[in-house]
Amino acid sequence: MKPGDQVQGGETADETREEYHLKAEDGELHSQNVLLNGKILLADSDGNIPILEPIKVDASKPIYVHPLSIVFAHIPSIHPPACL
Repeated sequence: MKPGDQVQGGETADETREEYHLKAEDGELHSQNVLLNGKILLADSDGNIPILEPIKVDASKPIYVHPLSIVFAHIPSIHPPACL
């Protein structure tokens, strides 16, 4: 694929994607706390991280990435040729 090529996938009507928005607590890059979709991620007493719950978004809508954050998006209906 070249930049600008269209990725083939299913119709986006009635389809959703899963988004995982990560950012530092209070926007402070030196914070030791990380938020996932606005909720703090804390390990339990054994050091295990919690289940990472995505937010569901209409797949036809743009992905918004706020400053100083990272977004991972899982789009089940898209099958890029490089991943087949």
